[in-house]
Amino acid sequence: MTQAPRRSARLQGMITFEQVTKRYGERLALDSISWHMDEGDALVFLGHSGAGKTTLLRLITHEIQPTAGTVTVGTFRGGRLSRAQRALLRRTLGIIYEDFRLLHDRTVFENVALAVHITGRFGDEEVTPRVLFALEEVGLLHKQAAFPAELSAGERQRAAIARALVNRPAVILADEPTGALEKRSSREVLSLLRRIHQEGAALLLVTTRQDVADAIGGRVLEIEEGRLLGGDAAAETPPSTEAWAPPRRRAADHETAAPESAAPEPVSPAGEDSAAWEPLGGREAGDETAAPESAAPEGAPPSPEPGPDPATPAPDGPDERATAEA
Repeated sequence: MTQAPRRSARLQGMITFEQVTKRYGERLALDSISWHMDEGDALVFLGHSGAGKTTLLRLITHEIQPTAGTVTVGTFRGGRLSRAQRALLRRTLGIIYEDFRLLHDRTVFENVALAVHITGRFGDEEVTPRVLFALEEVGLLHKQAAFPAELSAGERQRAAIARALVNRPAVILADEPTGALEKRSSREVLSLLRRIHQEGAALLLVTTRQDVADAIGGRVLEIEEGRLLGGDAAAETPPSTEAWAPPRRRAADHETAAPESAAPEPVSPAGEDSAAWEPLGGREAGDETAAPESAAPEGAPPSPEPGPDPATPAPDGPDERATAEA
């Protein structure tokens, strides 16, 4: 059994949306929504394509900024992020994409290792144990030398989950993780996500499917036309933002990342973006196409350079391409 690596960083708070509105030009993507996610929570946003789910995820990752209201993720409370702040945020969030976003000219091991390199770790003594442990968790240790084209769709998604897990994030964000999978692979992926959550990581999943929401077994918030529906959503009142310790996982040691005290600076994206942290934009019909963010980036990173085509095109919008080099 590969030894569990230490968690990369602690998230000094979870996720809170306070009266958040987001507009793309004249189109209203999110309409004054408020909700809170606490440590160890499992939360599912359920809604049709174009309901605002991908916009919500892009706000969490600070790729875009709200038109009004406040988004708080740990110690990051809106605004632009410095390079150091952005690196810390990337270590505390793991992202799983519907279309995998694996680099086709890299092996499974190299794809997962890329997520470790992007956090500034390059020595084999740091990278190799983390990658092997993540691959063992998802049952792909025997496929570490394979290329994505040699894997089934379910195996490619498990490789993408390993990439999201490798830095021991406090929160896993899953963007329609079973959308490109057949029924059996979907069950396997959902079972894996439930186990990850049970081991301590918080899980936020967005989906169009009621059966996926039911399978996760967490709290479900329905979103329609940028608004939260139902009694549970209406009752959401974000608590005051206080520091808290993240859940313990596998008795692993923890490191504490000191919050940035300096005033945030505009992000310099050179060398930052990779397939391990590819923007979520363009995935949900209408969310990112009505008025591109490039007109007013407000701190969001520029689009990465084109890379190899994903194994399965995103069904709800233009393809996002895997982009980084280690």
